[in-house]
Amino acid sequence: MPLFPRALAVGFVSLPLLAQSPLPAPLAEAREALSARQYEQARALYADYAAKHPEDARAPYGLGNVDLAEHRYEAAEIQDRKAVAIQPDLWPAHKDLVLIEAKLGRWEEFDRERAVLRGARERGAANITPQESDLIDSFDLKGKQWLVREYYVPVGRSETRYNFEHFTPEGKVEEYISLEPAAAATSALKRDEQVTIGKDTAPHTLFTEFALNWYTGKGHGTVRHYKQEPSYETLRADVRRWLSSQK
Repeated sequence: MPLFPRALAVGFVSLPLLAQSPLPAPLAEAREALSARQYEQARALYADYAAKHPEDARAPYGLGNVDLAEHRYEAAEIQDRKAVAIQPDLWPAHKDLVLIEAKLGRWEEFDRERAVLRGARERGAANITPQESDLIDSFDLKGKQWLVREYYVPVGRSETRYNFEHFTPEGKVEEYISLEPAAAATSALKRDEQVTIGKDTAPHTLFTEFALNWYTGKGHGTVRHYKQEPSYETLRADVRRWLSSQK
């Protein structure tokens, strides 16, 4: 299974361990090992710390990071659920659980974890902001890997809600597919030659109709329109169907 682009590796395994400082030396060493993709060493360090400090949610969370990086999704889920049981406001663990449930195809759990994050943002919880984007899914299709980001607060002049992003091996975005309000589509399709994501800022407006648009450095177009914002499961199926139909 291909690894995620190096530029996104940190985001995928949520290496920042919240604003708990100073980070104990064993956890710092484990994090460095994980960042270097030394998974066996990282796992051993996290496991040893977990045995000595069962009250610290960062240990099972770290073990979940290792499992996630190795595509051991069920094992990662177990560790992240241990982490949030100890510390319910460990938002990076909840974000990882969204991604894990998508990989496992457990869409009810997927939506439940997203609701946890949405609720935290709506009530102004600490250590999470509405302006963050969440990596919620990934899949491989026809030799390309796609990463999916959700924006709680729509971004850019196109008021983007979701981006399906494909990157070069160097970690640069090569093409993307966005769910955007149909009313913003005209301005959204006036893009520079270089592909950018969320470059422009615009005030958030309430919209009803949406468009699924594709962009590359060489062209753009619309995949389909929706009378209202579709569920993510519907959107994902439409994107995969359209990508499968491309030569």
